[in-house]
Amino acid sequence: MYMVAFMYPNRPGGSFDRQHFLDVHLPLGLSQTFKHLQLKPRKLMVYSPTANVGNPAALLPYIAISSVFFDTRADAEKFSTLFSFEEAARLLSADFPNYTPGPPDVMLAEVTELNDIDAVIAKHTGA
Repeated sequence: MYMVAFMYPNRPGGSFDRQHFLDVHLPLGLSQTFKHLQLKPRKLMVYSPTANVGNPAALLPYIAISSVFFDTRADAEKFSTLFSFEEAARLLSADFPNYTPGPPDVMLAEVTELNDIDAVIAKHTGA
């Protein structure tokens, strides 16, 4: 599985309107993705970081993260081209100020999902 992550940098005094993101921006992005790329992701996840565990006093590096999952690398890479379509780039960029101070950092990653935690533990313990 492959994922394209959108990581919204945190800035002093910055904010992230999660409801606008969920109700407006994501549907806009998905509709543009289907319109221009004929592509639908496998799943979407939205994260709202709440604590900087390693350094609680430090500003969190990201105010929000959304991950868009695809079965193949080719689909994830195709999805990554969405901003090459003028309409999609214009509409999505114009919506940034409605929910966040600026554009996200974007990363493509290969994902390994481990669901059988007992089996993973057993590899170490020999159980």
